Amino acid sequence: MLFSDRSIWTMVHGIVLGGAALLALSAALFAIYLLRPVPAPTADDRSRPVTFLTGFISLMLWLTVFVGTYVVFPPYRATPPEGTVDLAAYPRAFILSEPETVWLHAFAMETKEHLPFAAAMLATAVGFVLWRYGRRALDDAHIRRYASLLLMVCFAIVAYISLLGVLVNKVAPLE
Repeated sequence: MLFSDRSIWTMVHGIVLGGAALLALSAALFAIYLLRPVPAPTADDRSRPVTFLTGFISLMLWLTVFVGTYVVFPPYRATPPEGTVDLAAYPRAFILSEPETVWLHAFAMETKEHLPFAAAMLATAVGFVLWRYGRRALDDAHIRRYASLLLMVCFAIVAYISLLGVLVNKVAPLE
């Protein structure tokens, strides 16, 4: 069924929260790229929108991680009762029952269990630095470069995890 509790939580986790994080990451990378240092007497505080954006990214990623870990993941790992033939309601067991899809659990789901925490921590670190140092962080080329690098790594991790999630959900959706 398309709109069961499990499928709705999966959509909220992947599309709403994860999608919002990817869009905000793109916007933050673009904003940091565009914001070049300007002379101090005429400069306004251009760091506030970027600081807010990185805070939003952190919030979306942490919500995605927690919803994935505590709401979506437990039904995925549910163990089928002894003698169950139709494993469609038990995604992990279904994936492990087919030799062609075992890699989805062994590689994709194991990756999805750990990497999201790293992405959320990276985004939180960038958000904290921008909040703590404000305009000075954006005016300093080194800090701006490292913030961009960390956000690019975060974007790559989130995009990769999203792709793995789509693959797993295509083969064994939570219904």
